[in-house]
Amino acid sequence: MRRLPAVLRREYLERVRSKLFLISTLVGPLLVIGLTLVPGMLMQKQRGKPLRVAILDETGALGASAEQSLARRRASGEQRFEIAPAGDARAPGARQRLSDEVVSGRLDALVILPADVAETSRAEYHAQNVSNVMDISMVDQAIEEALIGHRLTAAGLARDRVAALTRKLELKTVRLTSSGAREDRGGTVALAMLLLMMLYATVAMWGAAIMNAVLEEKTNRVVEVIVSSVPPSTLFWGKLLGVGAAGLTQFLFWALCMAVVGAYGAGLSGSLLPEVSPLLLVAFVTYFLLGYFLYAAMYAAVGSAVNNQQEAQSLAFPLMMPLVMGVMFSLSVMGSPDSRLSVILSLIPFLTPLLMFLRISVLTPPAWQIALSIVLMLASIAVLTWLGGRVYRVGILMYGKRPTFPEIVRWAKEG
Repeated sequence: MRRLPAVLRREYLERVRSKLFLISTLVGPLLVIGLTLVPGMLMQKQRGKPLRVAILDETGALGASAEQSLARRRASGEQRFEIAPAGDARAPGARQRLSDEVVSGRLDALVILPADVAETSRAEYHAQNVSNVMDISMVDQAIEEALIGHRLTAAGLARDRVAALTRKLELKTVRLTSSGAREDRGGTVALAMLLLMMLYATVAMWGAAIMNAVLEEKTNRVVEVIVSSVPPSTLFWGKLLGVGAAGLTQFLFWALCMAVVGAYGAGLSGSLLPEVSPLLLVAFVTYFLLGYFLYAAMYAAVGSAVNNQQEAQSLAFPLMMPLVMGVMFSLSVMGSPDSRLSVILSLIPFLTPLLMFLRISVLTPPAWQIALSIVLMLASIAVLTWLGGRVYRVGILMYGKRPTFPEIVRWAKEG
């Protein structure tokens, strides 16, 4: 093991000096900021201009209350709709005239209240853009409010009494943590899913990197020269630790950037930035390292056992399945992070890097569950690195036909 530092340093420097490493390291924080902050800012900017809407009332009784209800709608504290006069619905060609104004751009939308809307509860929304589902939902709520008020008034209740009884609830989402209360506008979910996908991609990426490095040295016969002066076990651990150190460098930089952005956002009133707690940053780095060593040992063993890239891909695919399953289960875990299923899944070592981190991001689990997940992962890593090292010692100098799975198992037993 005297040559281990030299091997580790070579593997580390070879990766951190590459352009791909520098680009991906810098792009990571930009991706986090862009996908959590920019969409909200763009939405606020887009909603800065009120939509000009006309309501064509064919009932003759709902138009005024529908216009008032729609005019009260707010988005980010600002009026969202500007009411345009629709004129007499009984005039010939009224629908066509207003539809032409929508097509020409003088109107953003036309709402038609048919004469039987009180009985059928069916209205129409005409616009060039019908993909703005949030605005359409607000229109739907406004018309429904006016329609309910109309029905209650027809049943004999006074108009002011109807307004008081049908007042809509404005629900503000506030996340409570040990550091205090903070309004959350969906940023926590966005950040959790984004960091989850970053963990998924980087664990797979760095695992594949060590597999490709081992395979390249084997196919180029460079490893035959190296093992003449460096024992295979030293080479295995040098690669494992060197590549892992490069990944750790990248993740520490990402965590530092997120800490700076989180601290900046915490000082802004009404900030769209989600809370980035110290626990989240530590978990982000910790579960990357655990996930890396768990999968890298298996990837290194696969790289040493095969002869070319095609064989490596066929054997590496099963290694990816637990990661894929972790992403598949993520929505269920996010919806109920403290359920029995979520707890069990997050304690399975192959799923832990993704699902336990996701639970920490959404609703911090008890400390004993976090500790147990780390202990289970460390035990799994110890077993897999031991087995992977035995396969590596035998497979790195084996050429010819592709080894079968029973042969790889035998190498692990006898290596």
